[in-house]
Amino acid sequence: MKILFLCTDNFTRSIIAEFSFKDYLKKNQITDVQVASAGIRANSDVSRYSDLHFRIMNNLNIDTSEFKRTQFGEESFRDYDIIIGMSDLHKEFIMNEYGKEIYLFNEVYKGQNTPVNIGAPDSEDFEEKMKQLIKYFIGTIPEVIANLKNQGA
Repeated sequence: MKILFLCTDNFTRSIIAEFSFKDYLKKNQITDVQVASAGIRANSDVSRYSDLHFRIMNNLNIDTSEFKRTQFGEESFRDYDIIIGMSDLHKEFIMNEYGKEIYLFNEVYKGQNTPVNIGAPDSEDFEEKMKQLIKYFIGTIPEVIANLKNQGA
């Protein structure tokens, strides 16, 4: 099964999901699942964005050394078995641009049509929110994989 995580800039949420899942898959010797990530605007300027998530993941011994941003394109439908967006923006973009449905992360995880979001980097508790977001993704992995396999993805 090949999974593509999709977010806007392919810099924070989809990257956290990709590398958290890769770490889990490697540590648990799961070879029948592959993950990657892409963004609907992966060519955007992210120089003002926080890279805190990379530092936190590296402190958790999650290897992010293969990080690269990937622009989402038509070929993604051919190359991946399932595409999982982080918010309604991603679902709507794919429907409007390609006329296709994708899942939201929380739909796959717990059957809820809710986004996975992170607050603004200038918020007082941003570091704690980022740690919680990373822990959230890590905690979902076994159930997300099981749910996808049960759906026959």
